[in-house]
Amino acid sequence: MLRAAKNRLRAVAPPVIFLAITYYFGWNALHGQSGWEAQRIQQQELAQANLRFQQAEAERAAWQTKIADLSGQSIHQDMLDEQARQVLNLADPHDLVIALPQNAAAE
Repeated sequence: MLRAAKNRLRAVAPPVIFLAITYYFGWNALHGQSGWEAQRIQQQELAQANLRFQQAEAERAAWQTKIADLSGQSIHQDMLDEQARQVLNLADPHDLVIALPQNAAAE
């Protein structure tokens, strides 16, 4: 009886060990640190980072355009005057200012 149990254990042990190893590597391929799920999450994070980068690049390009327009020899007097009036909330003495009624201004 003991001999039959040993023979049966010898016959069953290699497939069980093989299945355990296969399960281990299969589980890690899906759920491990470098598995399929981790790669999917990393791809999503990369897409979000690329989107933020493109937004930052667009903002940087807009600022570079504004700086180029306001710096050095390329300063546009009209643009400078417009920005100054907007910041200071002032009008030129030669401008025609029309006061609108409150109801019309709210619409």
